[in-house]
Formats: sequence, C-alpha cells, structure tokens
Amino acid sequence: MPMLYPLLLASLALSTGTGSVPSPLEEAPQKVACIGDSITYGSKVAAREKNHYPAQLGYLLGRGFEVRNFGVGGSTLLGAADKPYVRTTAWKEVLAWKPDTVIIVLGTNDTCQNGQRTNWEHAADLEEDARAMVQALREDNQEVRVLLCSPPPMFPNASGLAPDRQADLAERAPRLEQIGPALQQIARGKEAIEYHDLARVFTANETVDGVHTSPFGARALAQRLAGAVLAKRGKDLPSSGKTVLGGELETNLLNVTTSDYHGFERVDFNLPRSGAACILVAPHQGLRGRPWLWRMRFFGHEPALELELLDRGMYLAYVDVAGLYGSPEALQRMKEFYDLMRQDGGPRLSGRPVLMGMSRGGMPALHWATANPKKTAGLYVDNGVFDLSTWPGGKDGHRREAEWAEALEAWGWDEEQGMRQGDQLIAKSQRPAKEGVPLFVAVGLADEVVPPARNSLRLALAWERRGGPVYRWPKPGAKHHPHGVHPPASLRRSILTVLGHSAMPTVRAVPSAEYRGSAAGWGGGTWWDELAKLQTLGREHPEATVVFLGDSITQSLSGAGDRVAHTEGTGPFHREFGPSKAINLGVSGDRTEHVLYRIEHGALAFMDPKVIVLQIGVNNVAAAGHTAHETVAGIKAVLASLHEHEPQAKVVVCGPFPVGATPDDPRRVCINAIHDQLKSLNKEKSALYVDLRMAFLDVRQRPNDNMAGDALHITPAGKDAWLSAIYFSVMDLLSR
Repeated sequence: MPMLYPLLLASLALSTGTGSVPSPLEEAPQKVACIGDSITYGSKVAAREKNHYPAQLGYLLGRGFEVRNFGVGGSTLLGAADKPYVRTTAWKEVLAWKPDTVIIVLGTNDTCQNGQRTNWEHAADLEEDARAMVQALREDNQEVRVLLCSPPPMFPNASGLAPDRQADLAERAPRLEQIGPALQQIARGKEAIEYHDLARVFTANETVDGVHTSPFGARALAQRLAGAVLAKRGKDLPSSGKTVLGGELETNLLNVTTSDYHGFERVDFNLPRSGAACILVAPHQGLRGRPWLWRMRFFGHEPALELELLDRGMYLAYVDVAGLYGSPEALQRMKEFYDLMRQDGGPRLSGRPVLMGMSRGGMPALHWATANPKKTAGLYVDNGVFDLSTWPGGKDGHRREAEWAEALEAWGWDEEQGMRQGDQLIAKSQRPAKEGVPLFVAVGLADEVVPPARNSLRLALAWERRGGPVYRWPKPGAKHHPHGVHPPASLRRSILTVLGHSAMPTVRAVPSAEYRGSAAGWGGGTWWDELAKLQTLGREHPEATVVFLGDSITQSLSGAGDRVAHTEGTGPFHREFGPSKAINLGVSGDRTEHVLYRIEHGALAFMDPKVIVLQIGVNNVAAAGHTAHETVAGIKAVLASLHEHEPQAKVVVCGPFPVGATPDDPRRVCINAIHDQLKSLNKEKSALYVDLRMAFLDVRQRPNDNMAGDALHITPAGKDAWLSAIYFSVMDLLSR
C-alpha cells in the first residue's frame, strides 16, 4: 500500500499553480509563470483552483516543473489601455519570482472598443508594448524563455449568447487576427522567444460564453501549451535571405515569391531543372531536426491536419507532379526538390519526411516510399489511388478518359499494359513495410470512385503482412469526398509520436477536468469532489480484498452512492461479490490517464486488495478520440502502475466493451484493434486478460440486450453477464 503524499496534494490545492517541492538531492523545478487575463485566471472555470489552465498545465508537465497562475481579469497587453498588465501587482510578482519560462496569453481585452472600454484605438502600439514586456522579463535573465501567444479564439455564434453579447464578439473577433502578426515580429529570429498561435486551440463548446473557457477549454489550452513547453526545438532557419529558403537557394531558384498561408510564411518557387512549381511553408517555431510533411497534389485542400502540424513545428512542402501518376518523371522531380530542401544553404529539412498522398497523390507518395524507404519517416494516404486500373482505368471504379490517357502516356503503356500493370505498386511496396515505415490510412468505406478494397484497404493489409505498422481511420458511409480526418488531433498525434515529438496523452497520470450536473455521472459536483469521497472510502475500508477500477460502466455496477458490495444488497454486484465486500472505484468519464492519477492519489493509496478488476478504455476511444495504439499504451501503463503500487494484487483486465451500433463503426474498429493488442497480456503473471465482447453482441456483431440503447453503456442484464463471466476467475485468484 503506497503512502499518500500530503505535500503533493497540498500543492495541488494552491491557486497559484502546481508542482512539487524537490528534496535536497533533486534539482530545483523549472519555474513556469502564466501571464494573462481572466482566461488565464480561470474566472468562469468550475472548481477554478483545480481546473484553471495553469493548474492543468502543471499536472501535464509533472515533476520537474512548478507552474504559477499570474492571470489578472480584464488586463491588457497595451500600455495605454484601461488596465495594462504591466501596472498590476501580479506583474511585479512575476519579475520578483524570476521564472525560467513565461507564457503570455494577452490581447482579448485589447480588442474592446465601446462606450465602456476604448482599448483598440491604441492597437498601433501592440508590437512596441509587447516588445517592452519581453525586454523587462529579460532584463535580469537573458536566458528566460518567453512564449508569446496570440489570444484564444472568440465565438460570436456560441449557443446561449444574448444578442448584445453576440454583436460585441462579432465586432471584436476579427481584431484578434491583427494581434498575432505583431507578436510574430518580436519572436522572429530570437531563440529564447517563441510565438504560438492559439487561434485553433479550443472550440465554442469548450467555452461558457464564447470567450471564457470551461474546464475542458482550459484543458485544451493546457495541452497545447504543455506541448509547446516540452517541445524539442531546433535552431532557426538561415537568415541570409529574404525567405525561409535562405539566400543561397533563393538565388538558384526561379520565380521566388512570398505570401501568407493561414498565418504562416509561404514561399512559392520553381525548380531550376524541371521548372516544377513548389511550395514551402514554415512553422512559427520549428522542431528539432526540422521534420516536414510533404504533400502530393491538391495543395490547400482540407488543410486542418497540416495547420495543426504547422502549429506544432513541422514544415509543409509541395512539388507539382500533376499528370505524372508516380511515374519515373514524377520521382525525378521529387528527388530534385528533396535534394534542394536538404542542401547546405537551404532549409536543411529532415532527411526523412512524412509523405501525404490524397486521392491520386497516393501514387507518387507510395512510389517515393518504395524507392526510398530510408528517406521516408511515414506515409499518410487519404482515399489514395494505388491501382491505376481501377481509377482512372475504370476496373471496379470510375473510368476517366482524360486522366487514363495521361496515366498511360506518363508510364508509356498501351491500354492492355495499363490494365495489367496498373496495380504493380502495391505488389512492389515490400521495402518500406519491411523497413518499418508507418502507414497512416484514412479511407471512406463507401468510396465508389476509388474502390477501397482494391486500393487503400489492400495496401494496408499488404503492409501489415510485411511487418509494417498501420494506423487506420475508417469512415463508414463516407465516399471519396470529403477528404481528411475530422477532427485531425488523433492523426496529428500519431504522426508526431512516430517522429519522436509527442508524448501519448494516455500514459500521463493527470486528474480529470470533469464536472457533472446532478442527473449525470456521479450525481453532481466535480471530479475532485469524487476523488475526495473515494479517498474517504479507502480509509474506511482498507480491508477490501476485491476492487473494481474503471469508468462509468464500472461505476454503474453499484452507483455513486453506496460503493461497497454487501450480501443484503440487490443486483449482481452485491450478489456475486457481497461476501467479498468488494469496493467499486469506477468514476464516470475516466480514461486511462485519470485512473493512473487515482492509483497514486485515490482510494487505492489506503488499500491492499488481492484482486483488481480493471475495465477502462472506452472513454479514451469514444470521448477523447484516442487511437488503438494510444489506448493500449494507456492500459499497459495502468497495469505497470498497479504492479508498482499494488504488487500484492492480481489484475483481471476485461478490456473495453464494444461500442457502436454496427461492426464498421470507427469506435468499434478501434476497440477491436485494442483487443488484438491486449491478447499478449495473458503472458503476464500478474494479469489475466478476459475478452468479453461477444457477451454484448449478437451473431451479426450488433449490440444485444446486454448493451444499452446508446451502444456504449450496458444494461442490468449486461452487468449480470459481465460479473457472471469473471466470477470464478476472481474467486480463483482470491484463493491463491
């Protein structure tokens, strides 16, 4: 039984931030100061002291960091505005604390221009005033790292807003776009000063009034900034030229022009030998090693993924290979472009880009990966064409005469050769798969233009057979359009993770930001309230030998009221486990990362159970959009934590129950992939893996009467089926 650390829990209660005091043998934590207005302060966040974004940032950063909240409601970046931050007591406290890292999120109140506040009339001073703030921070410490952030978004059309509030936000929201460029100028070329665009950081549903965050919006902001703080940053690109290309390369290229691409610097040019049109877009802050996404075809179409990757430090590149269908000429253009991006005096991008092939762009992307597996970090295909005989040839797909003629000419084939050799590419894709190049596949399962069975799905199966890792985003009912994964967060995380630039969110022990109304979840209050109740339960029942640990499905076995099984109770939980006085530690909404936190700081800190029944992962998939790989990593992290903190216990791992009304529901596909990976747990001495999916499905793989109408939770009959299925296994483990 581990000891609960009072010092850590006390620190979590401080409104100034989170962190832990090091022992004399530990290094002092990195000090992170969060400067901002009411959004930083968390003025409308439920359970503010626990859930404002600096507090959640502290949970995410963990030991080694001390995060403090210096937010002041109503404060401004502009010195001539009505409440400049630099005239507040909090500003003096920041300077006196001498932080290692400062995060500045100001500007929302600067957009006000009405009868009460006339701040925006001073907008011309934005860059000068922000620069003065940074200089003051660096006056005594030139090494301080400053993260200058654009204001978060405003949502004039958020639900429930009064008409005057809607009108006010509609007038102010466009002004936000003028603040970012001023901050960018300050950060440009400065290693210790970074600019981060927060325009896409959260959604309207994560605010309470179109501006201020709920705990979930604060969580999104904390996650974005935790990634920025922990990012492995690279050095700036060459500054010898007028663009991110560098002066030497600019001289050798044709028709170099610059423009704005969603707030990022875009450079267009033509290759010197082939004359092919090219594009390079630079992030505000590049990651170490300068990773890049190399897009084939349709530049700018469905840009959500590339914008998220640019936000986090990847470069975006494009070379025109239209009409070449991955032929040798296409590869020659790609090689010319690749060599220029790698050469000294140029951008010096990574030697292993992630290639993106959307639709017919799949051909050149896969041809490059096949010819150059050691120059490929990953391959993302979206309804990709890999068998030319299906499209544009028309075999089981759509015939497109003009494109088919182009393809035949590009490859030097006649009609018969095209139909016979059009599918050669998948057969030749062994090298990248065997080299371990990851394949990311987004596919509309009802695509009638480019049949998935002959293209994307066939490639994925061949890739797996050859030992290559495959990440899938199936879209049941979706046709060839629209392209993309929406929202793109899980795809973005997967790409950055394989590049070594992202930590899986499922394996960090963090508290939840959940808060519930009286009719939902645990009956009202916050997650922290429920954690305190469970701590009390653990203190009162240290003798419990069986513990159920999980989410709302587990919680529903007893409800949030009386969590102790007793023989006089009704229902399967009491009937089967009343004699064992089992304890139910299920918490509605929990995911693996929250269970990890509760193992150390919840009821288990006071108990020594002999058997723990674990059922977790559904919310990772259904609520957070975590991938199968991420969720499995989270479940294994929970098992490792239980082994460390409860070494006396055997764990029965039930795995997530099926979700979704049909077998092709993406959540069901993901959960099936999770179970495929969990089978190896039966080799563990301290864990017993039990696959109960078929107890909740009929012969057509659709939910049976054991599943609730939402195809997510389980009925009373389902609870009975679950506990009956594991009863003898639990009793056997208890008797050992």
